[in-house]
Amino acid sequence: MASSRDSNPTVGRGKARPASLPGLPSQLPSEHLLRLLGRIARECGSRAFLVGGPVRDMLLGLPLGTDIDIAVEKNPGRVGRAVARHFGARFVFHRRFLSGTVSLIDSARIDINQTRTEIYSRPAVLPEVKPVPVEDDLVRRDFTVNALALDISPRTFGNLLDPHSGRLDLARRIIRVLHPNSFTDDPTRSFRAIRFAVRLGFEIEPDTLSLMRRSIRNRLPARLSPERILYELRLICAEPLVLRMMEAVLKERLLQVCFGWQVPQTLLPGLQKLASSSATPDSIYVYLLSFLPMTARFPIAKLERAAAEAVRDFAGVRNRLARARRPSTVYRLLKPLPEPALRILSRTESASVARAVRLYLERLSRVRTSVTGSRLRGLGLRPGPAYRRVLERVLEAKLDNRVTTAAEEMALARRLVKQGQGRG
Repeated sequence: MASSRDSNPTVGRGKARPASLPGLPSQLPSEHLLRLLGRIARECGSRAFLVGGPVRDMLLGLPLGTDIDIAVEKNPGRVGRAVARHFGARFVFHRRFLSGTVSLIDSARIDINQTRTEIYSRPAVLPEVKPVPVEDDLVRRDFTVNALALDISPRTFGNLLDPHSGRLDLARRIIRVLHPNSFTDDPTRSFRAIRFAVRLGFEIEPDTLSLMRRSIRNRLPARLSPERILYELRLICAEPLVLRMMEAVLKERLLQVCFGWQVPQTLLPGLQKLASSSATPDSIYVYLLSFLPMTARFPIAKLERAAAEAVRDFAGVRNRLARARRPSTVYRLLKPLPEPALRILSRTESASVARAVRLYLERLSRVRTSVTGSRLRGLGLRPGPAYRRVLERVLEAKLDNRVTTAAEEMALARRLVKQGQGRG
């Protein structure tokens, strides 16, 4: 058992929280909306509950997001369709998981989930789900602080369900699993334990930390699909304390076990630069991808893959860029790289290279000439590859400040055509 404070990767790594919790707030978040949802569920024959993270954050006095997670004991599809009709919104139902989402006009969403139990046929696979009452649903939750439910049914509105002492663990400021097989059933909970502990400034409870580390030693996270691992990484990248979270993930060798991979020495210094420069979550995510052993199985967008590969393979460009003296050379070296990669490199590279990347992003990439294809045709040049060569030469001259006016640009184009520069 890991009992010392120094062995816990999250001790003292987040914002301080009060040791005691206030009573249940008299003004519940979006109370009118919650009462409305409870009434709609009741009309569809079910009790309804606000569950999980929103209840936790409400009890901690933290700001709540715009998304709402509602659990119903019966007829989730019927409830979801009724909610969607009320708001004139769209409802998508996933029958396998007995869950659905109402997408509202303002980009907020309401998740409607059947209270359910989860049966894992083997570690790290998606579970089979079966309907159960809300008390049994809370047993399947990842941590006690998330195993909370607030009844929003009309007659019992505001009653707090806390069968696993989650509220006490909030006061103790600890992250604790509900049962010993939690990390075996779902190894992604190791990512979530670290994420919640760092975000809330909590500790991972010693027995829970011991179970998490045993799961990692037994390489259970390696059984996860790339899709599930990357989903957890996306969530971490969207957190304000992403650097602290990734330090803990790497300290616990969680990501190393997932991919059979060793941490490059440059990963954390670059991540620190990104996190301290207000980089977007997408930039941080692509930066992490650039270090991972990407395969065709990685479920990432084409642009994300291209940008990650550009960051990963930047060494050759870096050496030439450091020697570049002309703006046109900087332009030629950086133009093939996707813009998301350049945004990352402008923050993570050495001062001289980052300065060149910013020069490209802020000025060189926006330079245009007045010479067009129709003007080249007017000079007697036939359409074809010659167009591109002449236009490139004129653009290079403008980038290097060798031509500064439209008249000088046309004079140079005329001279190049006359000298045969545009011929194949």
